Order: sequence, then C-alpha cells, then structure tokens
Amino acid sequence: MADVPSLSLITVVLLCSVTFMVGALLASALQRRRLQRSVRLPLEIVESTTASISQGAVSTRIVLPDNVDPAVAQTATAINRLADRAAHDIEEMRRLERVRSEFIANVSHELRTPIFSVQGYLETLLDGAKDDPAVAIPFLEKAYHNAMRLNVLLNDLIDISRIESGELKFSFRYFDIVDLITELVHNSEIRARQANVTVTYSHDDARSVYGDKERLSQVLTNLLDNAIKYNVDGGRVNVVTQGAESGVRIEIADTGIGIPEQHLSRIFERFYRVDKDRSRAVGGTGLGLAIVKHILEAHDAHIDVSSSAGHGTQIGFTLRSGEAV
Repeated sequence: MADVPSLSLITVVLLCSVTFMVGALLASALQRRRLQRSVRLPLEIVESTTASISQGAVSTRIVLPDNVDPAVAQTATAINRLADRAAHDIEEMRRLERVRSEFIANVSHELRTPIFSVQGYLETLLDGAKDDPAVAIPFLEKAYHNAMRLNVLLNDLIDISRIESGELKFSFRYFDIVDLITELVHNSEIRARQANVTVTYSHDDARSVYGDKERLSQVLTNLLDNAIKYNVDGGRVNVVTQGAESGVRIEIADTGIGIPEQHLSRIFERFYRVDKDRSRAVGGTGLGLAIVKHILEAHDAHIDVSSSAGHGTQIGFTLRSGEAV
C-alpha cells in the first residue's frame, strides 16, 4: 500500500505533462494559424498581385486583409506606390507618343502641300510652259512663294524642336525695349503698307528690360506680323509699352478680323489655326504662336489675349525691368 501515493504522484505528473504538451501543441497550432493568416496568405496575395502587375495589369493593386504582419503590409504599400508611379509613367509615355504621332502627321501634311505645289509648277514649266512668258513667270513666282513657305516652316520646326528639347539656350541681359520695338515697327512698314494697315507705337519712360533680346525680337516680330496679316483693309495696329508694377508691359492691339471665343484657349497649340485656308494663304506655319509662348515662358512672362470675331485682337505680356540702360 505504500506505493499508492507514489503511483498517484506519478499519475498527476504524467497528466500535467500531457496537459502541458497538448496545450503547447494547441498554442503552436494557433500560432501557426495566426502566422499563416498574418504572413503566409498575405505573402501569397503580394506574390500573385505583383505577378499580375508585371504581366501588364498596371491598374491592379495589392489589397490585404486586416491585422497582417507589419513587414508584409509595408512591402505591399511600397509595391503599390511603385505600381502607381509605373502607371503614371506609362500614361505619360502614351500621351507623348500621341503627341509625337500627331506632330509627325501635322509636319508631313504641312510639308506635303508646298512640295507638291512646287513639283506641279515645275512639271508644267518643263512640259513646255517655260516658253510662254504669260505662264512661266506666274508659275515661277508661285513656285518661289511655296519654296519660301517651306523655308519658313523648316525654320519654325527647328526652333520649336530646340526649345522643347531644351537645346536652345537663352542669353539674358538688360537692354532698351523701346529701341528694339522702334526698330521692329520701322521694319514692318513695308508689309503694313502692302496690306494698307497703319502701325503706331507709343511708350512712356520705362525702357530697360531683362531678357534675351534676339528671342524677344522673334516674339515681337511674330506678333506684329500676325496683327498686320490678319487685319482689315485700312486697319490699324497699335503697339504700347509702359511701366508696370512688375516690369514693363507690352501690348499689341489690332483692328483686324479677331478670334472667335471658342478658339482662344487653343491658339498657342502647335499647328492650330483658326482659319486654316487664310492662314496658309498669308504664309502662316501654325507654329508661330507656340514658339512665342515657349519663349515668353522662359522669361517668366505670361501672355494674355483678348479678342472677339470682327473686333480685333489685343495681346499683352510683362517683361521684368532693370536699371536704366
């Protein structure tokens, strides 16, 4: 009988051991389940979603259940951010590709018209019309006109390509804007006289501006040419410069055909024309105002336009001023 307590103690110890082992096993199983729920399954989701993204489903994102392992959650967040950036880059590439395709199509169309015209005039002359002065001279003049148009178009294409690629470098310095505009207005007199348009220029004492004189001369020449070309018989172009709080304000106003309101927001787009037939007839390339906008943006100068059909156009911008020249 003396062994009974010993057996009971052994039994208790064994029961306690078994209970501990069962509890440990249960805890281990629960831990494995929690681990599976917080790590393994989320990792499988991350893996499968990442595979989908890499195969082209760039709009797909990793969505994890609640209470996942923090490290897994951080990994998923990082991958989603990379996917967002990749989707943005892809969309930007597609947009640039559309722009490039449209640009090439527009350039091809713009080049084709004068090239075919020159070819047609020359073929007619070679077929015998060269011996008839009544035909030869007008055809040669038209061929020359189209060749000049090609030259202007190619120059504009080179300019806008250099500007948009960042290849064109600007040379900023202080110079007298009044002297420059006076010279440009004088240079425009022949064109204005041929179009029966009067150009005037008025200014106050504000003269010194900071900018690239050559490029700003290109801007002002373009705007003056447009104001003359798209004017009416007997029309006027008024150029004004005056001091402003932030610099020197330049305005060019004409009494021409004006721009319908629905076109105003697009006139600075490449190859955009309000009146395509008239623009080509007067030698427009459809790139001039796009170049103007790019050059003024490089000068931190916002260009504003007010116009309406049949009531003329006013274009203005402000250049940074400096010390007296």
